[in-house]
Amino acid sequence: MAAIRRSLAVLALAIAHALPIPAARAEAPCPAETGCRVAGGHYRIMMPDGAKGRPGAIVFFHGWQGSAEETISDLRLLAAARELGVALVAPDGEGRTWSYPNAPGRHRDEFAFTEAVVADAVARFGLDPSRLMASGFSQGGSMVWYLACTMPGRFAAFAPLSGAFWVPLPETCASPRPPLVHVHGLADRTVPMEGRALRSGHRQGDVRQSLARLAPGCTAAWRPAGTDQGLSCESAAGCPGTARLDLCLHEGDHDYRGEWIVRAWRLTIGRDMSAAPRP
Repeated sequence: MAAIRRSLAVLALAIAHALPIPAARAEAPCPAETGCRVAGGHYRIMMPDGAKGRPGAIVFFHGWQGSAEETISDLRLLAAARELGVALVAPDGEGRTWSYPNAPGRHRDEFAFTEAVVADAVARFGLDPSRLMASGFSQGGSMVWYLACTMPGRFAAFAPLSGAFWVPLPETCASPRPPLVHVHGLADRTVPMEGRALRSGHRQGDVRQSLARLAPGCTAAWRPAGTDQGLSCESAAGCPGTARLDLCLHEGDHDYRGEWIVRAWRLTIGRDMSAAPRP
């Protein structure tokens, strides 16, 4: 029996060494069952493997009925974070939704919650507060729009996907105008470019009107900004300063690709060099 046990132990060790080493890992300071607790809720985080110094992070807001747990398991997002060498931070929506202005949900102050998540992640995991991008999909994309409007200085850039302001749109947005790259599908019927009314009586806003409200005067003229990765992009040409304001359209419906987030990061923040290079 002892010989059999020794053989099994050797076999288990050989299998363990043969398994691929993951490129990202869940960090120990937060319990696996509840995630990282902050005032108002919790978040999940995956740190880059071999990070040097203070890595940047994608802070990604899930869509309606999503969760932080689903976000942190999304292979598209993990691949994007891995390619950039940054952390992936996944705030969790209360009631699987987000309670930004004019949304159906009224669960909490999302701006206070986001501030708590960012402050905790920076302090607990040593993230670089100057290299944070807020991104999100669908209702999470709308959440990113309201962050860009209300607290533009908390993130270095914003990359909303398939979401916009809701009606009525904000009267004004805080300064300074942030860099923002918005991606939307021309065939999207869940969140159409022009928005739509919901049975609850709430209404999604128009994407181009949202751009004009975020950056008054910037959107009177546009210039081509590339046609790669299935996207056709244009940049607002009337903006003072250097912060980008881009609209990128694709022929698909209500979906996104991780490389679109990578593209937005590199256009606005640049390449993150805080992770060890891959062999």
